[in-house]
Amino acid sequence: LPRHTAPCQQNPAPLRSPSSAPSESSPPGKPGFRLCSVHPHLLFGERGMSATKTMTKETSDLESDVEQPLVSDNEANEPLRPAPIRAIHAGLQFVFILFGKEYGWAGFVFLVLGTACSVATSVHVNWLAGCAMMMVFFASCFCFAGFQAVSGKYELARPLMCAAMMMFLSCILGGHFFVVWSKSAASQVIKDVSLAGVAKASKDYQENALFYLKDGSVSPAQMGEYKLCKDKLPVVGTCVYNYYCVAPILGGEYEKGAQVYAWVGIMSHVSCTDPVFQKSPERTAWNHAYRNGLGISRSRYWDDAIDASSKKFGMKTADSAPLMTWVKDPTHDEKVAWHMGWLVEFIVFSAYLMVMLVYSYCVGFSEDALPEARKIMDPNAPLKPARRKKVDP
Repeated sequence: LPRHTAPCQQNPAPLRSPSSAPSESSPPGKPGFRLCSVHPHLLFGERGMSATKTMTKETSDLESDVEQPLVSDNEANEPLRPAPIRAIHAGLQFVFILFGKEYGWAGFVFLVLGTACSVATSVHVNWLAGCAMMMVFFASCFCFAGFQAVSGKYELARPLMCAAMMMFLSCILGGHFFVVWSKSAASQVIKDVSLAGVAKASKDYQENALFYLKDGSVSPAQMGEYKLCKDKLPVVGTCVYNYYCVAPILGGEYEKGAQVYAWVGIMSHVSCTDPVFQKSPERTAWNHAYRNGLGISRSRYWDDAIDASSKKFGMKTADSAPLMTWVKDPTHDEKVAWHMGWLVEFIVFSAYLMVMLVYSYCVGFSEDALPEARKIMDPNAPLKPARRKKVDP
């Protein structure tokens, strides 16, 4: 034994069991003895002890670097945003994926933008300019979609092609109703005016001006008519006629030589005395005291009809006497056109989104919609296993 070690006392009990290996601390041939543990500085000295400590420290550092995980499992999760905000975010993400991701929504934005520009141009400029604006958007969308298809990006080309096709419906059909609405939406309003003062109040009135009279009623018995040959058929030699039918608005009973301050008129394709015309809704409105009207711009054909009635019944009138359509509500056509325009646009836009919904399902986008929404609602929740697709043998 070295000088710094000494044999320990013999253990009364055996040092190993029969099944265990021989102890390394017992010298061979002496199973009852073992070496005593001696302090390291007695074996290696002070310098050897410092080297041993350094090596032990470096070894422990390496072991800690290898065994310790980079992210601790006990680390607290980041606080989540409020539930309403996460719900809104998850819903938007769900809708975004369900209707074709950026491909489908790019076509939808292009469809809405082209429709808005075309309708605005039709309303504020004219119908032809609105159609030209529609063709600009259609050509741009169609050419860009064709370029994407040639480049192999079919997922982007298909929604844009669909949007370009549906732009015809939204711009032409929807734009028509908005143009009809605009004719009376910004028209002149002549309200709470007596029959005697309506000619002065409505001087230089506009087409589709709104008239609200205090008094007066239509006198159908003093109706006048002007017959115009609009188109002459070359083979049979007959004409397609327009009939301009007018009647005076009187403050009381008819008297010969009465002064007429306003007139009502209807343009018909049958004679003013025909039973079909007499039963039409426009003609039967003359029998009611509506006292409301929608302005008609006087042309020489209307003037001829007014002159015919004035001469036949001996009435006096002025060139400034307004001509109107006798109606219960002058804004009826405006309201109908406004609602129909938005209804057409809603149907076209909804049809596009339904097409994109089917397209997203067929392509496979919709499979990621629900998992993405769930991940946004609870990022720490375990992911559900994907469904195994059945494979036919």
